[in-house]
This record gives sequence, C-alpha cells and structure tokens, in this order.
Amino acid sequence: MANSLGTHVDAPGAPGWRRSPVLWLTLLAALIFALRLIAPPNLLDQDQERPAAYVLDVVKNANWICQRDVFGDVTSKPPLFTWVAAVITLAAGEANEFSLYLPGALATWGTALLVFFAGRRHFGEQGGVFAALAGFLCYAGFKAFGLARTDAVFMFTVTATALLGWRAWSRGRGWMGFWLMAGLATLTKGPLGLVLGASGLLAAAWEKRSGHSQPLRGSHWPGILTYLALTAGWFGLAYGTLGQPLIDKMLGRELVGHIASKRSGFPGSLFWQPPLYYLGRAAPWSVFAFWGLWRVLRQPAVRPEERRFERFLFCWFVVGIAIFGLSTHQRADLLWPLLPAASLLAGRELARWTRRWQPPAVRRATLAVTALILAGFAYHYFGPAARKNLIPETVAVRNLAREVIAAGGREFPLTHVDSPYAFQYYLNTLRPLVTAERAAALLRGSEPVFVAVTDPGILESHRLPGDPPLKIVLPAPDTAPPVPVRIVSNYPEFAVRDRVAFAFGDCDVRLADARLVSVTQRGYVLQGLAGAPRATFTNVSEKPITVRVRWQGTPARAPEVRTLAPGETWEVAGPPVRAG
Repeated sequence: MANSLGTHVDAPGAPGWRRSPVLWLTLLAALIFALRLIAPPNLLDQDQERPAAYVLDVVKNANWICQRDVFGDVTSKPPLFTWVAAVITLAAGEANEFSLYLPGALATWGTALLVFFAGRRHFGEQGGVFAALAGFLCYAGFKAFGLARTDAVFMFTVTATALLGWRAWSRGRGWMGFWLMAGLATLTKGPLGLVLGASGLLAAAWEKRSGHSQPLRGSHWPGILTYLALTAGWFGLAYGTLGQPLIDKMLGRELVGHIASKRSGFPGSLFWQPPLYYLGRAAPWSVFAFWGLWRVLRQPAVRPEERRFERFLFCWFVVGIAIFGLSTHQRADLLWPLLPAASLLAGRELARWTRRWQPPAVRRATLAVTALILAGFAYHYFGPAARKNLIPETVAVRNLAREVIAAGGREFPLTHVDSPYAFQYYLNTLRPLVTAERAAALLRGSEPVFVAVTDPGILESHRLPGDPPLKIVLPAPDTAPPVPVRIVSNYPEFAVRDRVAFAFGDCDVRLADARLVSVTQRGYVLQGLAGAPRATFTNVSEKPITVRVRWQGTPARAPEVRTLAPGETWEVAGPPVRAG
C-alpha cells in the first residue's frame, strides 16, 4: 500500500487476486471485443470507410507501400494499421468486421497489459490492476475495441515507446527498444508518435531542478539510425511510388492543415477542449487521474524511483495535453496515447483509497463495478447508440451487400457512382467510383448494366431522349429502414446474365457468354459460360492504360496483356466452352 506521502510498500493487505490478473484482463478484453462485434455496426460513422478502403487496396491490389481509396486519393496516414489489418484479412480469407476491428482490439488489450505491468512494478499489484481497468472501463476504452482507425494502434505504440524510454532512462542504457518502437509509432500516425513517446523524459529536467539528478545516459545513435531507416525508408519508397500527391496529402493537408486551420482559428484557440475531452471520455476514472496529477505536484512520493516515475507520467500526460491544445483540429480520440499515463495515476489513487479494505471486499467491489459498467455499455450499444442515423444505415448497407452476394456473388459486375465504401467493403471489393454521366452512358447500351448509386435522380440529368427506362432492382421498395444505396439497372431484375457491361477504373467492360471472377488493378479474371465467350475493353480515359486478362480454367495460358490508347477498344476471345 502507500503512506500519506505516496511511498509504495508491499502490504499483506493487497487483494491477492486468485487468478493471474493477466488472465482476467485478457478475458475482459475478449468480452468487450465480442460485445462490440455483435452490436450493430457503425462502419459509416467516424470516417472508418477510408481505412477500410486502404486495407482492401493492399489485399486486392498488393499496394503495400502506399494506398489509395475509391476516389483515388492518397492515404492520409502511414501504413502500420493498414498492414496489420491486411495481414489479418489475408489470414481470415475475407474482409469483415472482425478482421477490421481486431488490430484496434489487440492494441487496446496490449496497452492494458503494458499499463498493468508498469503499475504493478511501481504502485503494487492492486494499483496495476486498477490502472489497467481504468483504461478498459470507460467510453474511450470500449470505443477502441470497435473502431477501424489508427488511434488504438497509435496508443499502443506510443505507450510502448514511452515505457521503453522510461526503462532506458532508469538503467542508463538500452535505448534501441525506445527508438525502434518510436519508429513503429511514426509508421502508425507520423512523427507525433516520437514526440508523445519522449515527452515523459522531460521529467529528467524536473528531477535535476529538484536536486535529484538522473541524466539521460546511454548511446542513442544506433537507435536513431534504426528510427530513420524505418521512417525515412518507408517515406522514400512511398514518394517514389506516388510522388508529389504524397507530400500534398500527408505533409500538407494532414500535418500542417491540422496544426493550423483558418476555419478553426489560430493555434491554441481551442486549448480548453483536450482536458474536457479527457474528463468525459475517461470518466469516472479521469477524476482520480486529475487528483493524482495534483498530488504529484503537492505531495510527491518519497522513494526516488516512484517519484521519478510519477513525474514521468505527469510530463507524458500534461505535455501531450498542451500539444493537442495547440492544434486547431480537435477530436477526442486523438487523446488516446495519453490515457495510459493518466490511467496509471488513477490506478494508484484508487489503490490508495481502497488500501484499508479487506482483499475479498476489493475483489467483490471490482467485479461488481466491472459488471455494472459492462451492462451499461451493452445497453448503450444495443439501445440508444443503435438508433443513431448512421447505425441503421450501416446495417441496411450490410444487408444489401448480403442480398447482392446471395443473388450474384461478391464479384458481381456492379458500377459504383457514389455508393458509400462500406457497401463495397461488405462485398469485399475495391472498385473506383465513376461519374454519373459515364454510368448513364453505360445504361444507354444494349447490355444489362447495374449501377450502385445513393440517389437515382442524379442519373436522370444525364439521360437522353429514347434511353431505355431504368428500374431500382435492389433493395425491394418496402425495405426498412431506408437504405442509402440503390441498385439501378436498364434490366428489369437483379440477376446474373450471359451479357453484361460495367465500368472499372478507366475501362468500360462488356462481357458476352462470360462471367467476372475477379477484378483488381492487377487485371481481370474471367470465366467462359457457353459457346465462344468474349470480353471487350474500352479505354475511356485520356491516357494509355494496360489491361491484363486471364481466363479461369486455363492455368497454362499466360495472361493476355495489351496497352490501350485513349478511346481504343480491345476484344478478347476466351477458350470455347463445350455444351454440358
């Protein structure tokens, strides 16, 4: 337990958890993750569609270095989250909510374990358990288990960076781990990972001023070179792949644009938002964390190591809050890399408050509070949250994708005009969006065409007199709730046809007696259905494009490849298909 001055001593009154706290924390993490998975999905919310598209760009197009979305826009973040999610997707065999949310769930669980071990070492087992639970049992913790964004992975990499930095500072050596993890944090969300991970080390100056000097000893050069090899190496490869658009997006719109935005005022004008965000998103434990921050200033621990650690946590959190306060781009989830520092201080305060309780009482109270919070969040995700506008729309989009798969398979030749990417994610496709004018031109032809569009009315302005009538073939008119996607066709029903036309990228494609097996940037895989199958490709862009075609069932034949000039059409004949 801890005395009034905050000095930690091992006490016989500690709760003595009957099972390993790591096991309990793991089971709790699995339970929260399962709760988030079975709750109504929210893929249309929180700008999760772009990260989902980046994952499919890796899986479908093998763009591991740098990714693009369905608009052709460059990824806004470095690729570590995308890499992890893509590997899980490839292992799972398909993209789904499990593969998309698992990286964040694993990162949140891993962060809790790091917090537990650090808290147990410096504040005792009870303080470590309470600190880990403070990271789980709050709004931010639950959200991290079901969010397809980089924030949870960034939280883990920053936490690992910070704690490895603390260990190297304490030992006076071993900085390689700090710099290696800082490189991974930078590959998750940019150089801010290094800044946040190193902010706690400002406590070294604090210690020096208070007469307890502990300099940052040890060699950094091997670690710095490793950090540069990881971060600058990836950026160089990405720039070689995409060129100036990468600079414009990551350094212009993302880095500089989020620091200073004319729409949001001058840097620092929203300094008051981050503390309030933390207070609300980490409640109720944020109250204990703020109390712990005050005690660090007014009643520092007596033991030198514990005092250094609490000051390290103080600098980690307060410097981070100050950094985010300077930004004109405010979002509560940005604070997640600071939550572990605050959770550790909150865990110590909770351990102090319960130090006189009997061990069975501590265990019972902990289990009761955990069960109560779990029940509360279960009600939230299945009740009020499930009725928000974007949640029913996400459910409707997922159900529509299932209808398409049941009727025509995942690779049904749809043309996408402005459908939300969540629809494609549930189909496991990544097909660039096309203009309504181009879709209307396809619908004017004699082949059946199926267009995914949010508002069929946008096609009407591009129709000509005499164009065939259009019909909404999916979903059914009486489908409820309203679906934000409609499948419009010049054919009366949604069905697989022996003739079909669709758009993919810069190509208009027409199939006769052939079926689309798959299509990616790497080429088309087709299957003959009857007689003499053929496919026709037309380059509708103003630049040359290369088309690769392989017919399924003919493994010995190399893909047919041709570069098409603007406006050029190429007809490819497939191997004859015998009747029966």
